[in-house]
Amino acid sequence: MPTFLHDSLPMHSVPRIRTRILVGNESGAETTTIWEQWIEEEGHIPLHYHEVEEVLVILSGSLVLTLGDSTEPVTAPATIVIPARQTHGVEFNGSETIHLLAFFPAKNPKIFAVDGSLRPLPWQDENG
Repeated sequence: MPTFLHDSLPMHSVPRIRTRILVGNESGAETTTIWEQWIEEEGHIPLHYHEVEEVLVILSGSLVLTLGDSTEPVTAPATIVIPARQTHGVEFNGSETIHLLAFFPAKNPKIFAVDGSLRPLPWQDENG
């Protein structure tokens, strides 16, 4: 049984978000990915979508979630289920760092911009 101590996993930082891959290519999981992320003031997750469902578990902080044409404030603790191919994004809202887990039922979830073009993964996206 593979066990991974979170503090031993690498942290990936770009100006808008920090990400630690809890389950991914290196973990041996065949059908699951889990990212742990922190979003600080002025940080965000730009509008995008995935071909698979995504579940966000908001552990701390407040955010504004855009889901399709609607926006909604969300304060931790909360869980958000985002259907496959649903455009969504997150904006910082408040004073506390947003800490979340993002779960995907896929080994390598791709990120698509609203126009359908492929976006970089969070830790590769220096420009946001």
